[in-house]
Amino acid sequence: MKTLLLILLALTIFSTNLKAEKLTGQARLDSLLAELPKAKGDTNEVKLLKSISFGFRSTNPDKGIEYGREGVKLAKKINWKKGEANAYNPIAVNNAVKSDYPKALEYFGKALKINEELGNKSGIAVTLGNMGLVYKAQSDYPKALEYFQKALKINEEIGNKNGVAINLGNMGNVYSDQSNYPKALEYYSKALKTFEELRDKSGIATNLVNIGIVYDNQSDYPKALEYYNKALKISEELGDKSGIAFNLGNMGELYLTLSQDSVSINPDELNQYVSLNKDINLNRSIEYTLQAIKILEEIGELHGRSVFLKNLADAYKLKGEYKNALEASDEHHKLKDSVFNQENSDKIAALEKAREDDLKQKEIEKQKIRIAEQEKREQVILYFSIAIVVLMTIVMFVIYRLLKRSDKLLYNVLPVSIAKRLKKKEHPISDYFTQASIVFIDIVNFTELSQDADPRRVVEALNKIFTKYDSIANKYGLEKIKTIGDSYMAAAGIPEVQKDNTHRAAQMALEVKAMMKDYHTADGTKIEVRIGLDCGPVVAGVIGENKFIYDMWSDAVNTASRMESSSIAGEVHVSERFKEAVTEYEEFSYVERGEIEIKGKGKMKTFFMGSRNNVTLSGM
Repeated sequence: MKTLLLILLALTIFSTNLKAEKLTGQARLDSLLAELPKAKGDTNEVKLLKSISFGFRSTNPDKGIEYGREGVKLAKKINWKKGEANAYNPIAVNNAVKSDYPKALEYFGKALKINEELGNKSGIAVTLGNMGLVYKAQSDYPKALEYFQKALKINEEIGNKNGVAINLGNMGNVYSDQSNYPKALEYYSKALKTFEELRDKSGIATNLVNIGIVYDNQSDYPKALEYYNKALKISEELGDKSGIAFNLGNMGELYLTLSQDSVSINPDELNQYVSLNKDINLNRSIEYTLQAIKILEEIGELHGRSVFLKNLADAYKLKGEYKNALEASDEHHKLKDSVFNQENSDKIAALEKAREDDLKQKEIEKQKIRIAEQEKREQVILYFSIAIVVLMTIVMFVIYRLLKRSDKLLYNVLPVSIAKRLKKKEHPISDYFTQASIVFIDIVNFTELSQDADPRRVVEALNKIFTKYDSIANKYGLEKIKTIGDSYMAAAGIPEVQKDNTHRAAQMALEVKAMMKDYHTADGTKIEVRIGLDCGPVVAGVIGENKFIYDMWSDAVNTASRMESSSIAGEVHVSERFKEAVTEYEEFSYVERGEIEIKGKGKMKTFFMGSRNNVTLSGM
């Protein structure tokens, strides 16, 4: 089971001789705010603004960013570089809480640069640890471990126990994300022990949650709930809304697991938090998840809310409340899109371009080597071959290449097995298949999109999209049947029988759906597609004499086409027949569309198909 890890963001807190230093949670934040009107525009006010900024991270990150910027402004005004670096840190932390990772790295980078110039080891350690958290949140685990280890080493050198504990816990998070649970428990236990020595309730709560997650992922649910409840109690004492929300969300996800018929608990392992009643567990899941979502909405957190909305949709679906399930699922997808904003997309695109440029350069070098080798061969032939042998070799080579080219063209037009049958003079070719699956993909409003466009750009855009479809079809073993205008048709189970043809077709459809999500052409035009699937008996064969076409015909082909034309943008629309055929694969999810009028078929019960795969996310 994949759950959301709570991460403690490291931030150096300087003593300001305020009463707030003895308080925690909301009480501490209120006390800091009460001191602000008394501030005198000096270094102590910068420290105060920084502490207030960090204090808002779990309740109102936007407000936290505002106070952090005030701290930076004041530090620059009084020319206090160390204070400027310290004020950048909470701005980055609050951006990270909002899942704006590029912005978080930008501000951490500013803080790191100043601390390195000043030789401030404590500040360097804090910033390195925080940058490690951002890389971890983006699943770049090698980079995250590199930064955590650097920060840990510095904290050990300067004797900063709090920094040591924080980095130990965050390294445990990395190992937990990679399912290395023994290693994760080792680091969490070390971190918990240090936080207990320091009497740091926030650190204790964080590591209790993370230990609970490890037991959760190992299916030791009673033990996991024990740790979650301990952590929840401490978060409530601290008034830590973020901590409360993620505890409730984790517990909601665990109770959802317990409500599954496939999950069983040994009665001897029961404790006060676990029930054997599936309905009770399902209701608890919905209750806790709703509470978590409400709190995260209050503080403007997107990442965790998106995950918990997915869990809520699954719980409602299991309970039979399909309207609520669809609403939760729609909200989940909206939030998921907003997390990966355009800035992230631009940075990812830049990295991909750099990689492509590197591959092109390597290909150029290889081509130079191939050309040089070819020139050597030609020189050898020129100087040492007898004219007749050279001539015969050239003739044979030309004949061989022509035959190869002819075969290649034939194989590009027809499936290889069908092409070989044609070469053996078998014609006409017609085969009956008792079961095959058909995928239709169509671009929404393509006629309007291409009406006034440059024809070359239209062809280039279609070629790029269809080439990607071809790659996905090859990946899952489907045969491309044909393209008509902006429509694409592929099939599984022909011309070679595939017992798992429905599974292959579903996988291709979902990967195409994912690929076309927020897809834009080179000129910025957004492209959306409809996808339809059906399965059943088909007849397939070759028609034509001079220009061969491999095609297929059946009710299943017509129904798949109707599923596509009656679908909606961005969805995979399947018939009830296809849904029943692929039900044995648990990786797929379905949203019932109900009975709708299908042209030429009458009323049919249809479904939207999706994937059950969870996404591992990390919260702050």
